[in-house]
Amino acid sequence: MKFSKLFIPFIFLFIISVSAISQDCVTGRVIDSQSKQPLPGVTVKLKSGNLGVSTDMDGRFRICPPASPPFSLEFTHVGYSKAEMVITTWGDLAKVSLTSSPWPIDQVVVTATLSPQSTREVPAMVSVIDSTHINASPATNVDNFLRTIPNLFVDRSKGVFSKNASVSMRGLDGSNRVLILYDGTPLNKTSYGFINWSLISPDIVEQIEVVHGPSSALFGNNAMAGVINIRTKEPADKKFYGSVGAEAGGFGFKGVKSTLGGTTTLFNQDVRIMASGFWRDGDGYIAEPPEIRDSTNVPLYLTEKGVNIKALIPFTDSTSFYVGTNIYTDRRGAGRAVYLADGSYDAYTTNRLHIGYNGYIQKFKFDIYGFAQREVYDRQNESLNKTGDNYRIYHTDQQSGDVGIWANMSRKIVPNNHLTFGVDVKHGYMEAIDIYRTSTDIIQRNGKVTFGAIFLQDEQTLLNKKLRILGGLRLDYATFYDGLLDVQSPTSNTGFASDTTSNFGKNSWYSLNPKLGVRYIPNHWLSTYISVSSGFMPAKLDDLVSSRRISKGFKLANPDLQPEHLVTYEVGGNIKIGSSLKFDAALFYSQGRDFQYFVSTGDSIDAGADDIRPIVMRKNISSVDVYGGEFSVRFTPTKWLYTRANFSFNHSTIKGYDVNPELDVDLTGYGLAEVPQQQASVEVFLLSERIANLGVIWIYTGKQWGDDINSHHIKPWNTLDLRVWKEFNGVKFSMDVFDIFDNPYIDKKGLQSPGRYFLFTLGYSFGVN
Repeated sequence: MKFSKLFIPFIFLFIISVSAISQDCVTGRVIDSQSKQPLPGVTVKLKSGNLGVSTDMDGRFRICPPASPPFSLEFTHVGYSKAEMVITTWGDLAKVSLTSSPWPIDQVVVTATLSPQSTREVPAMVSVIDSTHINASPATNVDNFLRTIPNLFVDRSKGVFSKNASVSMRGLDGSNRVLILYDGTPLNKTSYGFINWSLISPDIVEQIEVVHGPSSALFGNNAMAGVINIRTKEPADKKFYGSVGAEAGGFGFKGVKSTLGGTTTLFNQDVRIMASGFWRDGDGYIAEPPEIRDSTNVPLYLTEKGVNIKALIPFTDSTSFYVGTNIYTDRRGAGRAVYLADGSYDAYTTNRLHIGYNGYIQKFKFDIYGFAQREVYDRQNESLNKTGDNYRIYHTDQQSGDVGIWANMSRKIVPNNHLTFGVDVKHGYMEAIDIYRTSTDIIQRNGKVTFGAIFLQDEQTLLNKKLRILGGLRLDYATFYDGLLDVQSPTSNTGFASDTTSNFGKNSWYSLNPKLGVRYIPNHWLSTYISVSSGFMPAKLDDLVSSRRISKGFKLANPDLQPEHLVTYEVGGNIKIGSSLKFDAALFYSQGRDFQYFVSTGDSIDAGADDIRPIVMRKNISSVDVYGGEFSVRFTPTKWLYTRANFSFNHSTIKGYDVNPELDVDLTGYGLAEVPQQQASVEVFLLSERIANLGVIWIYTGKQWGDDINSHHIKPWNTLDLRVWKEFNGVKFSMDVFDIFDNPYIDKKGLQSPGRYFLFTLGYSFGVN
């Protein structure tokens, strides 16, 4: 947090100083041809290269090409026909009008290469969830929007009452192998790797971009299976606007939400501010299946509230600075209560600050992002053994945080070459204490890790833009230090024999990650690509410093744990038939090494009541092979109908397992657990301004291995979800129905989904037009 106080004022002064530098640019405004209203989010791209910008909330843009006029600009936007304009001189353009059209076949993304490009130009599989999809999809949380992405698995089996969601990709279990970005800054926590999806309200999301496959050559740690970038709405250039809403659903669920925004003047600069807040509460349901319930099983209750604030300072039409903050707190019941009214629960309090700068200095484009996040995690766990004579209760009080800064500079070196160079620095820490209330045990565990990286990316366009070559290389270096494990007054509850203090020494490692991709576009209907890319996932602080009881036995800390690595070979492309039909496909093969698994040390502990448990340690002992495919077909014949069908499969196998066969089961040849082997989905959206709008989503999740030794399968399941909504005169009503046919399924922990669930929302917006 001290670091954030230093770099934020520095960056702000830097931005003010460079924004005044003059340069040759083109400015303008984009409007709807019929309503004459401004169009925000329009992509304005230099036709002969990769340079591009987006219009602001007032439809304005500013672009500074490296070459002198004449040159051509392309204007693309969801729901509108592409427009092109030849620029013959620098200065301000007349208004550019876009005409409404059926859904676009190709969408523009920035995450894959840091520059705006069509999905058919990027040498990778890229999926986009735009604002229309977000408006049409039934959702209680942001991760719900991701459920139809091929080969992406969202595990939120208890719906809105889930403690959190696990998001995994391409046959690899564990959400810490997928990098999640929030307006360009990472959300993955150094302490445990996963993120809190409830931190971001679905109402503020503008677009989500998903890059399939390893992306560590650009984004570094955690980008081993892919990258998900959540881009939120920008404050509008309006004097005052806002919205209010209420929602209610099954199991006693209720909530309120509101948004207020406006423009003010600060230091002779227009400042656009938008603040949104929400509160939700629910009684929940009992997730334990009826046949195995006992008197300690209770409903999964929840209560949460959050505030999101974002301020934007547009120095020019293409140079801006923003600062945002999130404040979030919740408490969610774990479904078990013995003597206490609130029973076992998990509670999070998160404070997050993120900043961003996008602009030009002469012909160089700069992107700077910074973030600081602090999370307080409070856990209460009470349990009673089967005989009813051993009651335990303990609390976990954990504070963790991450702070970092990312900066990259790009420019077109020659007409067909675009070079990007950048640096990335992050720091994370964890301070945790477990206090047992029914015994004397107290366990404290601390640790810190600092990451530093440099990266370079080069994009080359040849053969009159038919051939695109992308190369990248990134070097990461990390150091773990100040590791501490302190145990006081232990009993059999924790398994330590006596007071223990361990000060772990420093441990450093580095990771070099290249990427090479080639995209060939021979004509307007065919686009193909081939690529090889690498990724890595660092060890979590919890594995580096924590020794404690877990379900597998007694876990020892391993301060020498190294990162996992993955190399993926991929081929894919798309075919367009006319302006309304498109096929996308990708096939991949991945080789992973140094994968982390728990292995036995050969020792065991007496946990009390004749409970003998093995002592285990997480180590880098496995190599894996994964192959699979992703297929998608989209049919959009009119502007009121959108249909898409997706199918994906993967086969994940452990190829090497370096353990002592006398102590552990050799898992060589076994499949990875908790990874769906097939997935499919169908989306149908019907948009009707006169009557009502309809969104229908069917999702199939195939069988999964339920454990590492492949002793049983988790059965397949499918759900059919529905959204109906209507807007008129600023009033919006929506009804979401999840699992219409009320077919609850059992998840990997043996718990039951809620089945059919209704959610009703009523809202009113003002000052938007």
